[in-house]
Amino acid sequence: MIRRLPMQTWFDGRSYPTLSLGLLDCCAAQAAPVRAAGPTDGLTAGPGLRRLPYSRNWEAYTVVPAADILEQRWPAALVAGKLVLIGSSSLGLSDRVATPLSPLTSGLLVHASALTAQLDVRDGVAPAPWPGRWIAAAYALLVTLLATWAFPRLPAWSSMGLLAAASAAWLLLVWRLLPHDAEFNPAGPLLVNLFLLMVGVPLAWQSTQRHSRQLLGTLRQYVADAVVDELLRQGLKDPLAPRSGEVTTLIADMQGYTSHVEALPVEQAAQLTRDFLDCLTGPVLERHGTLDKYTGDGLVAFWGAPLPVADHADQALDAALAIVQAVRAFNLRRAKRGLAPLRVRIGIESGVALAGDFGSSSRSIYTAVGDSVNVASRLETAARDFPYDVIVGPGTAARCTRHPLLLLGDYILRGREHLTTLYTLSALAASPEAAA
Repeated sequence: MIRRLPMQTWFDGRSYPTLSLGLLDCCAAQAAPVRAAGPTDGLTAGPGLRRLPYSRNWEAYTVVPAADILEQRWPAALVAGKLVLIGSSSLGLSDRVATPLSPLTSGLLVHASALTAQLDVRDGVAPAPWPGRWIAAAYALLVTLLATWAFPRLPAWSSMGLLAAASAAWLLLVWRLLPHDAEFNPAGPLLVNLFLLMVGVPLAWQSTQRHSRQLLGTLRQYVADAVVDELLRQGLKDPLAPRSGEVTTLIADMQGYTSHVEALPVEQAAQLTRDFLDCLTGPVLERHGTLDKYTGDGLVAFWGAPLPVADHADQALDAALAIVQAVRAFNLRRAKRGLAPLRVRIGIESGVALAGDFGSSSRSIYTAVGDSVNVASRLETAARDFPYDVIVGPGTAARCTRHPLLLLGDYILRGREHLTTLYTLSALAASPEAAA
């Protein structure tokens, strides 16, 4: 505990020491003079000033009542060879001062503390000096670097907890440091922590929020809102990062697109494309599918990523049935205007695939890659050779549990060497509208 005490007083151009300093200079061998500048013992603080470590209370000193000394009731050997302060406290002369020991400390105890501090310095008992200012600056820099690294990676509450822990650690260090250097101001690192709390934490939080909004905006372009909400609930750190897992891919396309639009004006061709894609997109998102991309007059979608689901095969088959029903309803509206019906071709296959955000630093897309995705594309193409709108691969047939399938046989798909067992939905095979 430190307090600054004037050790010298100037009057008429002469310097007068305090009681403790005069006693030390007069009666103590090898007295240590007060230095005007350049503190080396941690106590000097400017010309004629000392910072005093109040390390002892009254109980640490031998106090002899003055009456006992005057009447010689006290053994002379007790004070022989000792530095003795003689004085009294006068409340009327304001001889009570506030110190770290007490709000009302006797002036004589102040001089005793000053004498003790000087004797400790002379005898080498005082703590070794530490560079407190440099330690404070290094600590503030260390906390700043730590906050710069941690804030973008931690939630706001965790960042606030980090600063609180850093402040508590600094106060503990200050408790050890003060006896070694009374010159430095311990408030520096605390002010740096306060600045980081008021500026750094909000900036990091805003940056995280902006990144989250961008991520959510990207996700909502691909997946249904219910899937996004579930991803938020689960708190996945990076839901767009490529991950390997089981997915079911659905690829849908309009058969004979060119023949349908070649005689139409550009505006009508564009409207036909939008209406047909609406028939495909709605069922995919309603069944919690992930929209991979549009392929002109068709689309690619998959289930099982970014949110793993156990019944991804059945969900894809649900969407396929809904797509077929939507296209049939669209054809009824076209028939009332005397227009030819449209046919949708759908290929579905399940298997292990790598799903995630792929691309370059300037442009990317959330997609799935793997052999099952390639097979789904071949199945969609093979649908033109069958009177069924939906062709299902063996991977989906092995994983679905809610949809009965009709076996079509083993075929060699384009671009593949081995036979592939093909299926279709029994519900569509039994429908009179199954054929194109």
